[in-house]
Amino acid sequence: MSFAPPVRRAPVPGGPRSSQGSRASVTALSEKDASPRSAASPRARESPSELREDRPMTVHEASRAKKAIDRNRKAIENRIRYFQKEEEKIWRDLEEVRRQAAAIEEGRSRTIEKKLADRAIQQERDLLLQQNRVRAAQNRVTVSDYRKQQQFETMREKQISAQAQRDSSQAILKQKRILEMEIRRMNSEKAALIQISQKEARTRASQERAARIERMREFQELERQQAEQEVMEAESTLPELEEQELICLQRLQNSRIVTQSVLEELETRLGSQSSVTTLLRSKQGLDSVGGLSTGVPAEPEGAAVDTKPVESQQDASPGEENVQ
Repeated sequence: MSFAPPVRRAPVPGGPRSSQGSRASVTALSEKDASPRSAASPRARESPSELREDRPMTVHEASRAKKAIDRNRKAIENRIRYFQKEEEKIWRDLEEVRRQAAAIEEGRSRTIEKKLADRAIQQERDLLLQQNRVRAAQNRVTVSDYRKQQQFETMREKQISAQAQRDSSQAILKQKRILEMEIRRMNSEKAALIQISQKEARTRASQERAARIERMREFQELERQQAEQEVMEAESTLPELEEQELICLQRLQNSRIVTQSVLEELETRLGSQSSVTTLLRSKQGLDSVGGLSTGVPAEPEGAAVDTKPVESQQDASPGEENVQ
């Protein structure tokens, strides 16, 4: 849908020098389209030539005619501008309609092109989908064959590795048995060495014990001989000590006799109740308790102490020999 471009018309000039026909047409248009404000009075619509035919025109009438002509000219010019604006508005509307029609036509063509493009894209997608399905089927077949081959190879590798593991296990078991036999042999040799060392240790201990017993016997024999020598020396000193004992006993008896005589003399002089007599009598009583009044000498402690170790040593030596 197309429209012809608008044709702009030149404004029609109006004035006192315009022709009678043009003025009549303008007057007709003004009567149809003019607004009430631009309408002139019937007297003003009369032309100046008509007024001049009746009577001569005065200055006042000429001025009024001029004013009427100016008003008509302005009204005509206003109507011309109004008509031009309306014409421009109509052509603007027509141009807008043309643009909208062109946009609609362009949209329809674009819609058709889009539908055709979508149809082509859909066909291409369907073709690609079909190709992908065929390729996927081929890939599934290929993958299935590859998986079967991989499973076969994996099974073969597992069998080979299992056989190798069994061989290695048997080799390890054989090596372990050999190692156990070697350990048993070493343990038996070690046990034999331990038994030999124990026998040697027992033999050495028995020899050391025999040597120690022999040394103890020699030491005991030496001690016995020393004890016998000491006993013999002590026995050789006994007669001399007995003589000294008899001499001391005689002197003690003499002293007691003198003390008894002194006590009797004091009793006769001082009386039996005197303190000196009582003191001397008490001392004499202590001496009698110590064994001096009886006249039998007490056994010396030194002799008993010296003889006891000798007897104990003599009694103990045979027992120790028996124990050894």
